[in-house]
Amino acid sequence: MVGKFLSAVLLTLALPAASFAGGFCCQVSTGDQSGFSKAGDKSLGVDYNYSLMDRVLSGGEEVSISKLKADPRFKRMVSGKGGSLPISMDMQRINLAGSYAVTDKLVMNVAVPWVINDMTMTSLMAGSWGADMKMNQVRGLGDVTLTGSYRVYQDKTDHPTSTVYLGGGLKLPTGTCSVNDNRKRVHAHMQPGTGSWDPILLASWSKVLSSSFFLQTDAKYQMATANGYGYSFGDTLNIGTDLKYNVASYMNSSLGLSYFHSGQSDDPDNAYNGKYSNRLTDYVGYTGEDSLWISPGIQVMPFSGCSVNVKFQYPIMCSVPDFEQVTTYRITAGITYSF
Repeated sequence: MVGKFLSAVLLTLALPAASFAGGFCCQVSTGDQSGFSKAGDKSLGVDYNYSLMDRVLSGGEEVSISKLKADPRFKRMVSGKGGSLPISMDMQRINLAGSYAVTDKLVMNVAVPWVINDMTMTSLMAGSWGADMKMNQVRGLGDVTLTGSYRVYQDKTDHPTSTVYLGGGLKLPTGTCSVNDNRKRVHAHMQPGTGSWDPILLASWSKVLSSSFFLQTDAKYQMATANGYGYSFGDTLNIGTDLKYNVASYMNSSLGLSYFHSGQSDDPDNAYNGKYSNRLTDYVGYTGEDSLWISPGIQVMPFSGCSVNVKFQYPIMCSVPDFEQVTTYRITAGITYSF
């Protein structure tokens, strides 16, 4: 399914574009550019997100698996449990999204994810490390997000070139957080859902700089709450800026820079082995990060109202409190139709 979806995206990118007026000012007037909605505007879209996690940091420095295997804290038994180390994690997310402009100023959004997670790991057995082992795949409905944004500023009544939106919403506990593997609860961050109701705050500013350049800055703060097992993921903050360049009437390129912060998780009842410091994938002390990402991308509009986006995200800086497995890179591809 994933392969067919990516093939469809690449095929759409290769299609000859329809001929219509170019430049961001014209895109704004036809509703093709985000941030300038009118009452009754609607959009539907699907995007595919792939994240690879195959490196471990200590503070801001990368640590090899062989060095981790030699570290005393992972070579000991805790409460009858041996140490465990992740080799790699492949995290996929297929996201269905829709938006509706209730008024010229108020836009409501819904996002429904389907999550597919794979992990390869190794464990300490009888005093020595075993062979790398691929866990059973975890997949299922993720946590649905409902948000709304209200336009609090625009510079002109007709064909505005600058807007400010403020908003908020809620992440719902629709995805399960109790998947078991061999009668043991899977690592919290491998679960399809968090099991928690998380409030969200949003802010966005966009500006048409010229017929060729468009700038958008977004901020999202998500407040984590405890799920039914007492586990709480850390609060997250994401602030990003994207500069888009109008290459042609049907194509924009972009370059983004974003800052991501995640607080440490909490597992007071040890529901996910969060108190065992010899297990890198479980211990809450091995969570939380501050990172800076660069994101080149491309947007193609094969016909009016349709947008195809591909983006590559790479962390140019990442710092963690202790040991932690972190994201190596992320790829996102999606199609959106506005009507």
